[in-house]
Amino acid sequence: MSFNNIILENKDGIGFITLNDPENRNTVSGPIVGELGQCLDECNDDPNVRAIVIRGAGSVFSAGGNIKAMKERLEKGIDYRANMRNLGTIIVKIRNIRKPVIASIHGAAAGAGLSLALVCDFRIMVEDTKCVFAFVNLGLIPDCGAPLPLVKMVGAARATELLMTGRMFTGKEAYDWGLVNQIVPHDQLEAATMKFAKKLAQGPTVAYGMIKAMINRNAFGGLELELDNEVEFQSLCARTEDHIGAVDAFIEKRKPVFQGR
Repeated sequence: MSFNNIILENKDGIGFITLNDPENRNTVSGPIVGELGQCLDECNDDPNVRAIVIRGAGSVFSAGGNIKAMKERLEKGIDYRANMRNLGTIIVKIRNIRKPVIASIHGAAAGAGLSLALVCDFRIMVEDTKCVFAFVNLGLIPDCGAPLPLVKMVGAARATELLMTGRMFTGKEAYDWGLVNQIVPHDQLEAATMKFAKKLAQGPTVAYGMIKAMINRNAFGGLELELDNEVEFQSLCARTEDHIGAVDAFIEKRKPVFQGR
């Protein structure tokens, strides 16, 4: 099956899912979300796929949410709930697939793009990648269940700092904190990802699936409740003056002024 915003390839037992909307910096928009779900289903159902890699085309992994789409939803009065539920479905798919999923990250990983990487089983990242949980900069809460694994990986204090300040950090910092499994120079990302994915693809897939289920119970317990809460919380945040003003500020390339309402 061919897609408009994603490239799906199977090589050496590895399903490569490439987010392919470089003009929009692979933002996690409606079209990409829908196609990503289909690709994950195909990889899950194909017995010849024994490991999965998610990566981005162009200069970045994913810049997160599409700000222009946010503006359009605000202008048309479209509720955020449907979009949030669609994102949640993708996260549940990634966690429930009984095959290892690797995020291969370069350039930038922001907002929902970073959250997407966080729920994968492994992360291989270029050392100077720019990372940011940018939600708070738009008057929003984090999505894709990100707080759940983030707290377990870096602790509540660091997680609170990253989510509430919305500050940028590098791949090197992410590695030092335990957020990623490997950091590599840019010119070694493809080779490092292929080497790691091939090792997994040649391993005991059934055992991997059971290990993943065990980790889900321990590290991702309560994920679906977390996602349900996000739907309601984000819907409330999306109606605040802070969010509406921040979207306008981003589009106009100026710093937002938050009023606390």
